Amino acid sequence: MLKSKSIISLRILTAALLALTLGGCIGLIPSPFRPYPGPVKGPQMHDLAEAFDIVCRNYRLGPDDLLSVNFQTEWTIPAGSYKLDTLDEVEIEFILDPELNRKVVIRPDGMITLPGIGDVRAVSLAPEELARKIEDKLRQANILRNGDTDPKFRNYKMVTVSVSQFYQKVQRLVESLTTLTSGQQTQITVKPDGTIDLPLLKDRILAAGNTVSDVERTVNKLYRRGELKHVVASMSLSSAKSRKVYILGEVNTPGAYELRQPITSLQAIALAGGPKHDTADLTSVILISKNVYGKPIGRRLDLKRILDVGDMSAAILVKPYDVIYVPKTYIRDLRVFMEQYFSTVAEVGSFVNTLADIGQKSR
Repeated sequence: MLKSKSIISLRILTAALLALTLGGCIGLIPSPFRPYPGPVKGPQMHDLAEAFDIVCRNYRLGPDDLLSVNFQTEWTIPAGSYKLDTLDEVEIEFILDPELNRKVVIRPDGMITLPGIGDVRAVSLAPEELARKIEDKLRQANILRNGDTDPKFRNYKMVTVSVSQFYQKVQRLVESLTTLTSGQQTQITVKPDGTIDLPLLKDRILAAGNTVSDVERTVNKLYRRGELKHVVASMSLSSAKSRKVYILGEVNTPGAYELRQPITSLQAIALAGGPKHDTADLTSVILISKNVYGKPIGRRLDLKRILDVGDMSAAILVKPYDVIYVPKTYIRDLRVFMEQYFSTVAEVGSFVNTLADIGQKSR
């Protein structure tokens, strides 16, 4: 009888200790989601302008972005600066013998062939330089002699060269370019490694992290280095698929969402189907952004005050690649906590009953 009373007393004492412990723990549970006080004003005009620059005007490219490229030719050539190139057609006139006049096309090896003097290198020469070179070769071959020249022609140029068709190589390269791109305009997708490839360029161009104007300058610089020095590429952003905000936690449809215009953190949560009605804690939403050095920084936002009293202190504009996390409510966390502790109480109670049964059997 005495042992039975002691066992009952042990059970009561154990339950009381667990209850006290549980009560003490619950009383000491700090809220893990205490919001920090934020600014007292909503986004100002300069904030909107800065966000528009970041999201739209000064947008930095990323993988899957779609660029539109328009190719045009620019023929701004200073007077007297044109140099002959392969495939150009030149007309050569001989003042003393018009029957020798002819049109020739500069071969791919840069040479032209004339009767009596053979091959003459023409590429990279100005038309006047080629004319003097032909005249010198005529004199070297004794086809043209100084004493044989009629006095009335002594002040005339014996040979003149004019260009009838110029930049034929460039024109054909442009034709190849438009054939490769199915027209003068084409669309290019930024690859997963952040680069783009353009026709007739050997170099792969890094687009990720750069603005459209930065990439455009790089592309035109590379074209000017090669044969397509008179091709001008104009680039624009067709689709910004890499400009995303990532929304996690207690929202109805978490995931990555395209950021097409400047929006606030609350509007971003609306993209994810809004917060879950019974579990989302809008008083302590976490916004993770990158600072000017590219390092992540986090802040807590009380979005519930926006809905309750119109307090715009947490109406912060999000930027591309920001992460928004909506935590569970404190009540929900407490419910999980209590479920775990009541489970522990049940397990300890079962253990005490087992000890009591063993004690009774040992009698």
